[in-house]
Amino acid sequence: MKYYLSLGSNIDAQANIDLALLELDKIFSNSECSSIYQTQAEGFKGDDFLNLVFAGNIDMGFKDLNKKLKKIEDISGRKRNAPKFGPRSLDIDIILQLDHKEEILFESDEITKYEFVSQPLSEIV
Repeated sequence: MKYYLSLGSNIDAQANIDLALLELDKIFSNSECSSIYQTQAEGFKGDDFLNLVFAGNIDMGFKDLNKKLKKIEDISGRKRNAPKFGPRSLDIDIILQLDHKEEILFESDEITKYEFVSQPLSEIV
């Protein structure tokens, strides 16, 4: 499976993005990532976010991968009880899942909703 992930952070952002990339490189093969974009907080007033898109291959289903991603977020100190629109130590979302034939199995609506997702994605798709 090939997955595209959207990463974002606005709490100790560069350190948490670096942590995420290090952890993702341990479990994915043939990985690549977009440039890092600095974007204003969306839906609340706060520090700017660093956002990027990471892509790679892994032999894992959507639910199992999502559990692994939540563990990486937890390592960064992610607070699960925080408001939906608020500061984040790390947010990792699956935005595309492709099968071995490059057919789309999952496509997030965040791609069309948010420029901080679509812009870095367009770099590597």
